[in-house]
Amino acid sequence: MPIDVLFVQALLTFLIVGTVAVVLTFWNQILNWADQTLFPWIRDNLPGLEQHVRHAFAEVHKVVGPIRKNFKTLKQFTEIKEAWEMLRKYLLKVLVQFELNTQNQWVKRITSWATRELESKQVVVRREVQEIVKDVDSLPDDVRLKWLERGTKTHDMDMTKVRDDELRDGERELTMTNHN
Repeated sequence: MPIDVLFVQALLTFLIVGTVAVVLTFWNQILNWADQTLFPWIRDNLPGLEQHVRHAFAEVHKVVGPIRKNFKTLKQFTEIKEAWEMLRKYLLKVLVQFELNTQNQWVKRITSWATRELESKQVVVRREVQEIVKDVDSLPDDVRLKWLERGTKTHDMDMTKVRDDELRDGERELTMTNHN
C-alpha cells in the first residue's frame, strides 16, 4: 500500500477515535445544546425532520449512555481501589467476630491491627471495639444463616481478606464487562 493511503487511514482512524472521545466527554453538553438550540431550529425551519432528528439522538444516547456509565463506574472503582491500596499499607488486618451471649444477644467485636511509625520504628497498634447487636436482622447474612442452619454461636470474618477479594473480583468483572 502506498504511504498516502496508510496516512489517510491512520488520519481517519485518529479523527474517528477523537470524535468519539469528544462525544463521550461532552455528551451532556451536546444534549443540552440540542435541546436548547438544534431542536427548536429544526422545528421552526424543517418541521418534518424534527422527529427523525430526535429519534437519532435517542438512538445514539442508547449507545453513549451505557459507555459513559461504564467509564464512571471504572473511574469510581479505580478511586476506591487506590484508596484501599493506600490504607492497606498500614492496615494489617480487621477481624470481626460475632458471638451469641447468654442474654440471647449477639456481641460484635471488631479488632484491627495497623502499623504506625513512631520514632523511626514500625509499631503494630491493636484496637478493639465491641457492640451489642440487638436485632438478628442486623447480622450479616452468612452469620445469621450459619447460626440458623448449624447452630453456630460464633463467627469470625477477616474483613481485610473480604475487601481484598471483593476488589479483585470487581476488577475481574469490570475487565470482562469491558472486553465483551
